[in-house]
Amino acid sequence: MSRNIISTILAVICVVFIVSLGIFYIQEGSFEGAGRKMDATLQTLPEDTARVANDVADKTDEVIEDIADGPDESPS
Repeated sequence: MSRNIISTILAVICVVFIVSLGIFYIQEGSFEGAGRKMDATLQTLPEDTARVANDVADKTDEVIEDIADGPDESPS
């Protein structure tokens, strides 16, 4: 069972890699340019992921605070 899951995960990663390389190849016109673009994308990925994770955490904190405060009173 776990072998199938690992195989599936590896297959998905390979497909995503090949599709990404293909898209970059079409944009850049060569595998050299595609590799450069993929390298640049992978270099910024950790920072982009961290920024998104921080944004999600901040929004989650806001929602939790709103829930803890109770309903807002609307003017009548």
